[in-house]
Amino acid sequence: MRVAQFTFRAGSEEKGLALLREHAAFVAKSPGCMRAYLATPIHGPSFMVYGEWDNEADIDRFEGTMRMNPEASSTFFGLMPLLQSPAHIARYEVIESD
Repeated sequence: MRVAQFTFRAGSEEKGLALLREHAAFVAKSPGCMRAYLATPIHGPSFMVYGEWDNEADIDRFEGTMRMNPEASSTFFGLMPLLQSPAHIARYEVIESD
């Protein structure tokens, strides 16, 4: 799975959330993405885009597309000036599930 966490500057949450919705929709449509969610905070300022992927090669391909295709990444990079700090992006492997 791939998790991207975003914390917006005060006053930019509304605009940022609209861009995050677009970004999450783009993630969900990407080849190899089985499921993607946008999560809003219950307590705290950070939002999260969570994606489940078939395999790590699909995540590599997605991230390559984000770096090389300005149309694909425009929403993501449009978020940058609205953030308190750079997005925290991490990959995880499920080691146990029900």
